[in-house]
Amino acid sequence: MTGLRLLDDIRNQPRSLGTVLDHHSVGGRAALLAASALIRQTGNVVITGMGASFNAATPLYYSLAGAGIRASLIETAELLHFLRPLCRDSVVIIVSRSGESVEAVKLQDALKAADVKIVAVTNDASSTLARGATLHVLIGSMADEIVAIQSYTGTVLALHLLAAEVLGGFHAAASVVFSAIRQMPALVEQYEHDSAAWRDFLEPGVPIYSLGRGHSVASAQETALLFGETAKQPAVGLAAGTFRHGPVEVVDARYRAIVFAPAGRSRELNLALARELSRLGGQVRVAGPAAGGGAFTCWQTPEYPEDLAPLFEIVPAQFAAMRLAEWSGIRPGVFRNTGQVTRDEVAF
Repeated sequence: MTGLRLLDDIRNQPRSLGTVLDHHSVGGRAALLAASALIRQTGNVVITGMGASFNAATPLYYSLAGAGIRASLIETAELLHFLRPLCRDSVVIIVSRSGESVEAVKLQDALKAADVKIVAVTNDASSTLARGATLHVLIGSMADEIVAIQSYTGTVLALHLLAAEVLGGFHAAASVVFSAIRQMPALVEQYEHDSAAWRDFLEPGVPIYSLGRGHSVASAQETALLFGETAKQPAVGLAAGTFRHGPVEVVDARYRAIVFAPAGRSRELNLALARELSRLGGQVRVAGPAAGGGAFTCWQTPEYPEDLAPLFEIVPAQFAAMRLAEWSGIRPGVFRNTGQVTRDEVAF
């Protein structure tokens, strides 16, 4: 894997996240303050994005809605074509790494014509979204080759800090993040080493189911996206409760699952699900703090608060997708059917 840019993007995440935290703690803080004031003043927010940006926005939705703020989370294409009336009298947060995704740009044009307030969250201050929004929040992460790695976790962090600003806990959140980032290099190094032995779990052609609850629904969905983009392999990301209502029928000896079980209110439910899937004959990996029981293998992460867990629990999934690509004879992170930015709603 020497010289592989995707691996460099994974390795560089601690430094990239430090850059994001520094930006939002100093010069970028003004944008967070302005956006949070607008959200509190309006009292209703619609959060939207596509692909990795949508997944990265998911924890923001859980944090705001869980605190009693009226919030909706809708994919941009669905919001553009079917659900725009929900944006009336709302602040619309449009998340797009490039700030040029076709659905996001079209949605912004439509909302500006209706005089809707827009907060654009991008990693490019010169992008169409950034220039046309009511307010712009610059993510501030280091750039990726193609697949959203550093920019994914950077977006999660920027939106985590925005949520903390809205809820009045920015300084406490920034302090926890600072401490967590200091632990991340060891986490990345450990997973790079350990993932070399995951070949028995990562079988080419066998779908991976990634399952989580609450803020970690983001990790479940992003994991499925990573397997599709990076390894060109089928994967399914679902809320763990949804999986129990029917899809559990797919479980057999060839079944593979990654269950996200961070510390928090649903941890025991997630661990119980992992045990049940193992009992039914499936192979299961649990991403979270160490858990006993012996029914499954644990991809161990430090014990972060559940709203912060998506920032770090995605790391083993990044390595898993990279390893599966390697073992399938595919160069990880190189797109074959599309470009990094989706600029057309029909043609690829």
